Amino acid sequence: MDDAVISYPGRPLAKSQGLSEHVYQALLQMLVQGLLKRGTVLRIDLLAKTLDVSPTPVREALARLATTGLVLHEPRKGYTIAPPIDSRQLAELMDARRLIEVAAIGRACTNGGPAFVRSLEKALDVQRDAVSAYQAQARADDPELAWAVMLADLKFHQTIFDHTGNRFIGVMAQALSAQLHRIRQSAQAGISDDRNAIEEHEVILAAVRQGDREAAEQAMKNHIDNVETRSELDLTEDHPN
Repeated sequence: MDDAVISYPGRPLAKSQGLSEHVYQALLQMLVQGLLKRGTVLRIDLLAKTLDVSPTPVREALARLATTGLVLHEPRKGYTIAPPIDSRQLAELMDARRLIEVAAIGRACTNGGPAFVRSLEKALDVQRDAVSAYQAQARADDPELAWAVMLADLKFHQTIFDHTGNRFIGVMAQALSAQLHRIRQSAQAGISDDRNAIEEHEVILAAVRQGDREAAEQAMKNHIDNVETRSELDLTEDHPN
């Protein structure tokens, strides 16, 4: 495995108490967008120089990324990028999402009240704006806009977890979110389902507005089923970019 020249498309990182989190997000973005290629040795000194920070927050961020499965750590060898997710792992991940997210949307419908509806409406508006801005730039031309689309999609789901009334559901969901990033990292083919996701989220929101828990649960299941189908296509080598 060889070292590679690294680029980071984001804005300069703020020197603040949240620096470790900023470095984590920056490395996550670089991994998901394919700026750190598979086979690259993740040298702490090179990453620190790229991000204009000290080695300490980079080391902390890599250790955190290792817990998500996005990077691997071997004693005396350091950090490398994890191999692509395979079809079996994808099936297991989507099964886990169905178990957690279908139950979560039902719980949020029961416990969330009007605040949940408003928050989910706002999250979907942000996602629509992000996708519109991204598509206005002829897709993939602007990595920052592509990243904003991905984060907005995750935020829609996080809003559901936040209104379940159970903090531990959110903790479990964060682990799943990291694995969703790994699907993007494995495909390395950009965003292919942004409009599909919005349409499916609209169905979920419509059921939430009606207070129909059963319909919301079914809409979430259908959404995850569709995401799995699209992800399977993204992970095949002959799928067009």
